[in-house]
Amino acid sequence: MDSKLKSMCMQYAWSKVIRQIGWLLLGWLAVMTLCAFGAWDYTICQHEQGYDMACLREQYAKPVSKWPQPVIDKGVAWQELAPVPNRLSSSLSAKAKLGERLFFETALSLDGQISCGSCHRPEYAFADPRTVSVGVLGRKGERNSQSLVHLGLMTNQVQFFWDGRAKSLSEQVLLPLTNLNEMAISLDSIDWRLQEVGYLPKFRQVFGQQVQAITIEQFSQAVVAYLQSLTPAQTSFDTVLLGDVSAFDDQQLLGFHLFRTKARCMNCHFGQAMSDGKLHNLNQTLAGSAFADFGAYAITGNSADFGKFKTPSLRNLAQSKPWFHHGRFTNLEGVVEMYNQAMPERLPKSAPPLARQNHKDALIVPLGLTRQERKAVVAFLLTL
Repeated sequence: MDSKLKSMCMQYAWSKVIRQIGWLLLGWLAVMTLCAFGAWDYTICQHEQGYDMACLREQYAKPVSKWPQPVIDKGVAWQELAPVPNRLSSSLSAKAKLGERLFFETALSLDGQISCGSCHRPEYAFADPRTVSVGVLGRKGERNSQSLVHLGLMTNQVQFFWDGRAKSLSEQVLLPLTNLNEMAISLDSIDWRLQEVGYLPKFRQVFGQQVQAITIEQFSQAVVAYLQSLTPAQTSFDTVLLGDVSAFDDQQLLGFHLFRTKARCMNCHFGQAMSDGKLHNLNQTLAGSAFADFGAYAITGNSADFGKFKTPSLRNLAQSKPWFHHGRFTNLEGVVEMYNQAMPERLPKSAPPLARQNHKDALIVPLGLTRQERKAVVAFLLTL
């Protein structure tokens, strides 16, 4: 090989080496940039023996904007977690006070025994501790009553009930009145039922002295005003969000970090209310059993909606059990383990063909949480 050709070969070889080094440097810079902004480094403060809790405390003692970023899948329009307002500083409007009385008024049921508050009890985060609620004449409903305690935090949502069948809060307020398993009255009877128990003067105080009859619109406006006033009480979780990480012990803090990162919870549970307000399929149709429920599919008839149910708020989670639309989960450790295993489903032979198609939401994947990590997530959830 002559010297000129040898020189050309050397230049070519070095140019390849330099290009490789250049790409490696660019990759390293990209990784360091992502880590600097906390974009996906969810192993931060983790080592072979476990987690460096002093390191995690240092990270979460920073302003929220500088916290390690949560693990969020592409296309998810999420919001950062935020504290709820202090309920002690708020007072009900006259319309909301009227709505509160109506919410607990049993005269609006067929047997005079059931009110909205019978199935949405304040001491249970406006949910029901029974698997399914019991309405007029002892009739059982089909689903567990959803918590309402977060409604004041989600005034712009457009899907209500587990299956999203109501498109406004006004519609949600009226549907239980006519449901035969809940209150079982006609909307036309609202006027005489309420006038019979002395509500006309109360409606005049709110809507004006010209009111001669109580209308459906006035009724729903008052109850909606009350529901939109509902917010959960602040907890140690809100204290952390307000800047005091000492409100969490080490296990709760680790669970909080995992909730945001490895456990992937913030793909659906974010913002003040800790809910995206959307419908998802979690393999919880119980297809083929006596408790089968196909969710939004029963409303729309669209196979894409099979098994979809609305994401519940996690606020006051400990008070709102049992969980899920079927109310069959009472053990939070079991719930976390189900998510850890990506919601496995064993269908009996009696399950319909549609149930055998893979409808499970793509957000649900195996998590690989250890027993210590699962217990930490539970400890955090109990602070909500």
